[in-house]
Amino acid sequence: MIERYAPFDLFQWLSDDARAAFLREARKSRFPAGTLIYTEGERGSQMYRIVRGTVRLVVARANGREVIYKFFEPGDCFGVSTCIDQEPYPQTAEAGDDVEVQVINQASFNRLRVGDRSFEDALLRLMTRQMRLLSVFTAESHLDDLTARVASRILTATQSFGRPDKIGIRLKVHLSQADLALQVGTSRQSVNKILHKLQEDGALLIEYASLVVIDVDKIQRLATKP
Repeated sequence: MIERYAPFDLFQWLSDDARAAFLREARKSRFPAGTLIYTEGERGSQMYRIVRGTVRLVVARANGREVIYKFFEPGDCFGVSTCIDQEPYPQTAEAGDDVEVQVINQASFNRLRVGDRSFEDALLRLMTRQMRLLSVFTAESHLDDLTARVASRILTATQSFGRPDKIGIRLKVHLSQADLALQVGTSRQSVNKILHKLQEDGALLIEYASLVVIDVDKIQRLATKP
């Protein structure tokens, strides 16, 4: 049986020895829902791997405007760039629900880098994957209409947090209309109109703070339309 890894899980690229070394070096930490794990601009020296729960990364401005960069799922790693370049964290990390993480401090991070070549290779792969995602988001924001951008984020959430049930694919993550609006850079009212149109077309069902995707193919067509 092929093990499923989260998109940003270092473990998928590590050797067995490097994975065991990571587990030896990591300490566990827990954050209640809504807790800030770290804030944008904060200087830190730790990276994180999610064991349980979801984490959202947010970029904010002094005027109160903010954008959700990504929802991370169990297995995903974040905060890695700060351990590499010792620069401040580029986003705020917030516990979306009750979260448990494995924490690697700077000293452990450095030992892992020199201890096994596969860890260094995994870091390159992880940062490349994050750069590719950022490139997609940038292209979407400039080239795609709002419906396509909303559909793309719903599709991404479905792939990470979707669980089949008798109706369709239910998102096992607290994904409100306000969250979607922050992901695509628009108002909640605009997202509400798009979601209700998708519901009328039979593509999804709107539930409180989440969605049930009924027709994945239709969502994918909207997300990838020329």
